[in-house]
Amino acid sequence: MTGLARNTAKLFSNDGKLFVVALDHPQFFGPLDGLERPLEILEGLASTVADGFIVNPGLIKLMDPDLVAAKKLIVRSSLGGSKFSDYKTVHPIVFGADTLVNYGADAAIVMLILGSHDYDSMENVARAIEEYHSLSVPVIVEILAEDFSKTGDPELVRTGARIAAELGADVLKVFFTEDFSSVIEGCPVPVILAGGPKNLDALSMAKSAKESGAKGLAFGRNVFQSADPVSLVSELDRVLRG
Repeated sequence: MTGLARNTAKLFSNDGKLFVVALDHPQFFGPLDGLERPLEILEGLASTVADGFIVNPGLIKLMDPDLVAAKKLIVRSSLGGSKFSDYKTVHPIVFGADTLVNYGADAAIVMLILGSHDYDSMENVARAIEEYHSLSVPVIVEILAEDFSKTGDPELVRTGARIAAELGADVLKVFFTEDFSSVIEGCPVPVILAGGPKNLDALSMAKSAKESGAKGLAFGRNVFQSADPVSLVSELDRVLRG
């Protein structure tokens, strides 16, 4: 078994599943509701059953290492602009493999944007995967549509997941869509469900995705903007591993 294979397997070391809370939104939105004080929400969630967190590099430098010693840290490594600018069709990779290794990250997460400049976006992701793999860092690729309203389009999700897997992604993070099982069936690497905006019932969505074959959850706003994030994490975990 290679170092990369070992590190990828470690992501799913808890009963073959991966449940992470996404806290990386402020890179685009700034002090988003519920994440105004990120270290406080992190401290509150560190004692839950969640396997880890998706974070930006700046937060890793601020967090208490002892607090997250048993948690997996997945680092958002690409940039897409801010809420004051147009959403980029290619998210450049700005935090390389050396940086992630130095931070003790368990994986990188990057965006594959489809809808117009697909070649450029695919090349960007493929080169990033090659670099991270050179140091055995697993790569999670998140599939998004240039037109965000189409991010849950079944054909885009199915196609994007397979493209990313063919480029070498180790794990896929995708939004829920109709016929979610077809996304799983058409993708040869593990798929985890992105929570997305709070427009669907989180528990129902997680249950459906799990029954379709999803290997994990990556929920952000549905958790940190909920009335009781700690309780919701417990409920989602029961759905995933039940």
